[in-house]
Amino acid sequence: MVTVLMTVKISKGWETWSKMAKSLEPQMNEVGAKMIWAGCNADETAIYALAEMQNPEQIKTFGERPDIVAIREAAGADVSSTTPIAQIGKYFLG
Repeated sequence: MVTVLMTVKISKGWETWSKMAKSLEPQMNEVGAKMIWAGCNADETAIYALAEMQNPEQIKTFGERPDIVAIREAAGADVSSTTPIAQIGKYFLG
């Protein structure tokens, strides 16, 4: 398993994006991935997410599935802006 910090531009604000992300949890779990943490910038135009997955390529294979793209885009995510920032080795939640 790998943990990746990523960012995505959003256009419909945090509430819309976070509801969509929570709704995708079952599909993520099916492929062995999960969202650990997510937050947004002050003007709610970008999210930052810490996700765990089988391998780094899973970001693309899951996040770019046509059914998942449609759900993400409907919630205001700019799917093409999905950018892995760093693979995270260790972290803690306070």
